[in-house]
Amino acid sequence: MFDCQRYFCLLKAVLLLFSAFVGSICLGMVWFASPLAGYLCDRFGCRISCFLGSMLCIVGLVSSSFVQSLTVMYFTYSALYGLGTCFIYNPCFLVLAKYFTEKLSVATGVVSLGASIGILYTGPLLQAFLDCFEWRNTFRIMAATFVFVCILSLSFNPVENLNTEKDGNEEVRDEKRGISLYCSVWSFPAYTVIVASLTFASFGWYIPYINLVC
Repeated sequence: MFDCQRYFCLLKAVLLLFSAFVGSICLGMVWFASPLAGYLCDRFGCRISCFLGSMLCIVGLVSSSFVQSLTVMYFTYSALYGLGTCFIYNPCFLVLAKYFTEKLSVATGVVSLGASIGILYTGPLLQAFLDCFEWRNTFRIMAATFVFVCILSLSFNPVENLNTEKDGNEEVRDEKRGISLYCSVWSFPAYTVIVASLTFASFGWYIPYINLVC
């Protein structure tokens, strides 16, 4: 009897672990796919990147509401929805540099404040939806909210910066393209130290309140 109880407790722990990976991978995709989001913003613009991210979120949430297997959710929720949120998150900050020059810091702070306020009410609101409509319908309600994000992303129409660079500087900048352009940022020691520090610090960001919930 003791072996059976231990076996089923272990099986439950494994199932909880794999189900937790669905949300963890989705959360990680918000930053892990940032280089790809930055490339899309440079190549196609923030408007198209944000609109594409909204469509991916809608497809991911709607398809996740119909899945019957946890394995499928690794694709529909972790990959599609996580990638979509990344494509939304990054353009919202990158587009600020094209709208603001003198008040860029203030604009970035306001955008970050809006995201923080959204996090404060999203948790209780989603819990209320889960209690009333169960998780499948909650996913569909979330998908409907991203329709507004699609519409709002079309408003990204930054004016061109009047302080254009000289042609000679543009030619030098254009010498680096593709992977070489993204790898060139690692040549700055301060940037490398900050990225490495944030990588290790991120391991402790979510531990306290996850343990509080558990």
